[in-house]
Amino acid sequence: MRSGCSEYLVKPLNREQLVTAIARVAARRRDKKESSKAQLLGFIGAKGGCGVTTVITQFGALLANSYSRKTLIVDLHPEFGDAALYLGLTKPRYHFFELLENTERMDADFLQSFLMHHSSGLDLIPAPDGSEPPREVIPSAVSQTCGFLRLRYEFVLVDLPPGLNDDNFELLRDCDQLYLVTVAEVSAVRNLVRQIGYLRRKDIAPEKIQVILNRHQNRSAVTDSQIEKVIGQKIFWRVPNQYAQVMKTIHEGDPVAQLSNSEVARNLNEWAGAIGRKPGTEEKKSGILGLWNR
Repeated sequence: MRSGCSEYLVKPLNREQLVTAIARVAARRRDKKESSKAQLLGFIGAKGGCGVTTVITQFGALLANSYSRKTLIVDLHPEFGDAALYLGLTKPRYHFFELLENTERMDADFLQSFLMHHSSGLDLIPAPDGSEPPREVIPSAVSQTCGFLRLRYEFVLVDLPPGLNDDNFELLRDCDQLYLVTVAEVSAVRNLVRQIGYLRRKDIAPEKIQVILNRHQNRSAVTDSQIEKVIGQKIFWRVPNQYAQVMKTIHEGDPVAQLSNSEVARNLNEWAGAIGRKPGTEEKKSGILGLWNR
């Protein structure tokens, strides 16, 4: 019993009792496996340049550092993904699409060679650097690989390229939440309406679709109320506009660390805490946000 025995059978063995006992053990193992799955969160921009990578890298670093959550970002851009750049990580050995080509070899040890590690505790599987042509992607392989990753983390954040189509629908369906990141521009809001329409036609549950308004400011050509009216739902989160500061830190390297005490980081920390704070615990307090000032 100390070794973890969960069932016992009395001799002589009865076939029906044996089958029933095995079924009970299998059900308990399955329930435990399901309960330990990471939350799979998809982030996608209404168009290019909406700041998805800024949001996802800051958000992931906060989950990992402030709330001690085992967190992974997957950069799913087929080429020119910037998550590694935004984390100040250079010279990736391998990228996500190479991992897809080796699903039959996938285990914890094999995965390690694909991971890049940030000082916040956040892990990253980067995108290709653009030096090779985009590879053909099999949707089921993406879903299978993300399923494998979910068993090894508490949060898996996917940086999706703009545009929704049937190629990435399987992954969209698997996500626990889909965060559609937009800015207050007519072209972005128009695309946002199309994205929400596509997801609703595909029967994605409305509660899974959340709108993030990035670079928010009180005076915009397109107001919050106008956006909410055309999309038919409330804006879930507003991230303040610090575009100039963000761009400056990108040029200087590791913007996530440099922005750790910024208004953007404080804002995203509230969001990260809402889903990442463990019951009965407080966020780390080294520095303003408990980030990298150690």
